[in-house]
Amino acid sequence: MKKLVLLLAFSAFGLLSLMAQTKVITGTVTSADDGSSIPGVSVSVQGTTLGTITDIDGKYRISVPQNATTLVFSFVGMETQEVAISGSVINVNMRSDLVGLDEVLVVAYGTATRESFTGAAAVVDASTLEKRQVSNVTQALTGVTAGVQAASNTGQPGTSAKIRIRGVGSLSASSAPLYVVDGIPYGEDISSISTQDIESVTVLKDAASAALYGARGANGVILNRVC
Repeated sequence: MKKLVLLLAFSAFGLLSLMAQTKVITGTVTSADDGSSIPGVSVSVQGTTLGTITDIDGKYRISVPQNATTLVFSFVGMETQEVAISGSVINVNMRSDLVGLDEVLVVAYGTATRESFTGAAAVVDASTLEKRQVSNVTQALTGVTAGVQAASNTGQPGTSAKIRIRGVGSLSASSAPLYVVDGIPYGEDISSISTQDIESVTVLKDAASAALYGARGANGVILNRVC
């Protein structure tokens, strides 16, 4: 009985020690232009691989080490901000960035310029989508991004094309990529979103680029930013 009590005491002490090594930070990310919340913002701990993204209301929650000093906030079209950790609640206003969307790629934990990015990704901007003159995003990707296969079974106008980024990875399981809209995985038919409502499409082709989405991104990830 005494051994059991000691074991429970040591276990509780270890749990408390582990909890003491981390702290939780919450907050909301908004636009400095109009005050609206921004979903899909990457929030990461500087110098680590720890990170999360804001939800549809622009809110986030992240556990950080006690010795962490800085959070990094990044989003396509916005200036990346480094904010000192000074409390348990950190709200951030993000300002628009003058860098063009065609020079920025969305990656697993934030954004990167074409020059600095080493993974496999491709961006289709709004002007390219407009020139395609098609009704949905799956058709718009046909023939414009290297390594992406898009084919329609029926050939009928308006029907969705089947997208494969890494070929057929399984004989039984689906080879469809994961669709993400404004940072949120999208479970509905992606063709329901008009190309006129899309600002840019980023196709993440390799495992490193899609690491944030885990097993769901095994067949690649298609990130859609809507107006």
